[in-house]
Amino acid sequence: MRKIYITLGVLLSGVVAMAYLYFSNLNTEANANDISLNAVAKDASIIFSFDNDKSFYEILSGQDLLQNVLGEQKSKDLKSLKENLIEQDEVFNQLEGQKIYIGILAGQENTTDFLISTQLKANAEPLKILENLKSRKIQVDKIKDIYKLNFTDSGSCFVGIKDKLVLISNSAATIQNNLANQKIERDFVDYVKANSRFNKNTLANLYINFNNTPLLLKNILNSSLTGELHIFSQQNTYAVLSYNYSKEKLLFNGNTDVNDNNYFKLFAKIPEQKTNINVILPTKTANYTIYALDDYANWRKQLIELQDGRKETEKLNKNIANINQTYRLDIEQIFIKHCNRQFVSFQLNTGEKFGAVALKDGEKLNQLLLDLSAEYATDIRIFKDANIPYIFFGDPFKKFERPFYTIIDNYLIMANNASSINSFLNSYRNGDLLINDEDYRDLTDQLSTSATISFYVNHKNSNDIFGRNLKRPYYKQYQSKVGFKDYDAFSYQLSGGSGRFLSNVLLYKKAKKLIVPDTLNTN
Repeated sequence: MRKIYITLGVLLSGVVAMAYLYFSNLNTEANANDISLNAVAKDASIIFSFDNDKSFYEILSGQDLLQNVLGEQKSKDLKSLKENLIEQDEVFNQLEGQKIYIGILAGQENTTDFLISTQLKANAEPLKILENLKSRKIQVDKIKDIYKLNFTDSGSCFVGIKDKLVLISNSAATIQNNLANQKIERDFVDYVKANSRFNKNTLANLYINFNNTPLLLKNILNSSLTGELHIFSQQNTYAVLSYNYSKEKLLFNGNTDVNDNNYFKLFAKIPEQKTNINVILPTKTANYTIYALDDYANWRKQLIELQDGRKETEKLNKNIANINQTYRLDIEQIFIKHCNRQFVSFQLNTGEKFGAVALKDGEKLNQLLLDLSAEYATDIRIFKDANIPYIFFGDPFKKFERPFYTIIDNYLIMANNASSINSFLNSYRNGDLLINDEDYRDLTDQLSTSATISFYVNHKNSNDIFGRNLKRPYYKQYQSKVGFKDYDAFSYQLSGGSGRFLSNVLLYKKAKKLIVPDTLNTN
């Protein structure tokens, strides 16, 4: 019996030892990946992640993914880097199968930089690798604690090496600042690690840290983050998206997680809804955001809680009380009874901004709002009291303090100028609508007809708007054929229900139509 106990004890000890070694190796591998992830996550707004494998580069070569994002010059830098460094056997063998992260972050003097972060295999010798590169006529110069590599095709890059961590960038300052910065974006790193477990079979993943977008956008935009862009100044939001290969479009799907109690959080538990409010939008629409609800009355209670958290309740309740007392009505119940679970904010190519709400009974609401408003022209009225749109629909309508409005076919349309309302009515009555545009219909064929929040940007109609708001190099990239010129539209759909958003991101390029020559002999 004693021998049996001894045998069992030995076997148990062996199992424990093997388990310890196994999980120690897993932790060692994870820690190595953590080092490169920690480095790139410090300042990057966008992180593109993939395993270093030749098949990946072969697949990606059919699509200029990063070129569209980074622009022509930095794309040339990356191409040169891939051909002269990554694809060299001495380097590739030491990185094969390793996780590679490409971060997009704000650079110096209104620039954007890329930072590639990875790690060498355990037995790699960095200095020996650098010596091998010299033998291939690559000029290697040490500048303080980093290296500058000059390639024979006039391309160059900077490399920083710390233990097994390798950082590569177009900017020496980006690497130096990163190595000197000891901070760890723990929440975002944990988010990437948690979500990467579920995306192992995808070609590549895209991670977005919206907390870091203000600094990046500051370098890109002429304007500050006010008005429509204010949401980017306070977005504690992360996204994880998987890349789906296609030559005609950039397609990602995954999840978006809003971590603070803000306006978008109000929609996170609302299941996707079938939307059709886009049928009223004019052909010249440059961008829109559609919001869909399952129950306006319940959503309104959450909006009140959000406004209360912002210390706005006292002021807004006073507004409501004054309106009810002055006009002897219950404005809260009017909107609860007549709103039909969809609303949209949109902008035309002229820069004019609008808000629209779907209604259950437009004619009835029109009658109820007569005392609250004054007639400006036939079919155009203006609210007498301030903040009505913001009180009942929140942030997208804050810009319409005392708007002009019209009600037509069960839609309430608002704008800050009567001429804008008149322009909308002309487009609507003449059928000059986005839904009748062939390119737009081609795009919607690629999208789900159901969502909770839908963002859309039309390339052609946004040209003048971006011309005013983008700094010159980025506007040039927006117009460039090696940038975004050939793309027709951008869409970002969010579908709630579980507290996080299922997300579909599409940068759409319409397929070129093949012209088949007429081979019939007409003689």
